[in-house]
Amino acid sequence: MRLVLLTALLLGGLLGIAAPRAAGKRPPKPRPVPIIFDTDIGPDVDDAGAAAILNALADLGEAKILGMVCCTSSEWGPPCLDAINTYYGRPDVPIGTFQGKGFLTGSRYNEQVARQFPNDLRSAKNAEEATALYRRLLKGQRNHSVVICVTGPLNNLAALLRSPGEAGNKLTGADLVKKKVRLLVVMGGAFPRGVEFNFRSDAAATARVCLDWPTPILFSGFEIGSRIMTGARLAAETPESNPVRAAFRFYNGGKNRQSWDETAILAAVRGPNSHWKTSPSGSTLANSKTGENHWSPMPERGHFYLIERDPPADVARAIEDLMVRPPKLASRPGKQ
Repeated sequence: MRLVLLTALLLGGLLGIAAPRAAGKRPPKPRPVPIIFDTDIGPDVDDAGAAAILNALADLGEAKILGMVCCTSSEWGPPCLDAINTYYGRPDVPIGTFQGKGFLTGSRYNEQVARQFPNDLRSAKNAEEATALYRRLLKGQRNHSVVICVTGPLNNLAALLRSPGEAGNKLTGADLVKKKVRLLVVMGGAFPRGVEFNFRSDAAATARVCLDWPTPILFSGFEIGSRIMTGARLAAETPESNPVRAAFRFYNGGKNRQSWDETAILAAVRGPNSHWKTSPSGSTLANSKTGENHWSPMPERGHFYLIERDPPADVARAIEDLMVRPPKLASRPGKQ
């Protein structure tokens, strides 16, 4: 009975699943979800789509974007993110980056977007180091309030967990996460078992985060986004000034693409029950050399994964409605 109650509490409180309410009572307006977006923007274009729908959700008052973090070594990833945020009228969203060398630097669109659209950063050299930004953002938030959504390898999160206390904030990275984070949402893995790009790209970091992350984790596995095709509406329904439209054009000529990362953002902000079911609470472990993951029932670990419920076409429509939504805020040019 205690395990059943624990699972219900985790599903309801931490994953944002609404509890039944008395008839006739209007629910209070929910607070915007304070969220940090950690992405490998560049190797695929679904990261750009995810950045677009996160900005749209912020326009709707459903999300509060605390910051964005790039987990690759690309010089052009952070300014590409900055260009997208600038288009949506948020040029001051803090952006951090992984500062290691030679990790996932290839992209068909990052440099083109960074060079052609207004942004302040201009280069990853002007972005804050990822762990420093995470710590700075987290320490200013309410306890157990922040959602982190990761749509790339988990190297930044592993580094955050390893970070020691510092002057003025003696909490280790793991302590800070435990105190400030409510939920981690990860696009990665394949469920209940499999091998997927994000997990294998830094298998050691994947294994470390799956084992040591101190809050509940919700996984959107490879199988969830693979049948949800989005992106083509950008060319027909958004202006040429939209950098996300340009990213899709540079990537594949503006055609539809699988929506792995968009599903993670949507679940992170609107909750998994918006379009999916969730697994029971369990434990996800990953091989530190191959990244292969395996989920097993273990309620006290608080690891969940999405299970398809709504037809993929319906989820695609919801995602693209957000992707093509005009910015609410007036964009202002970045520094040239």
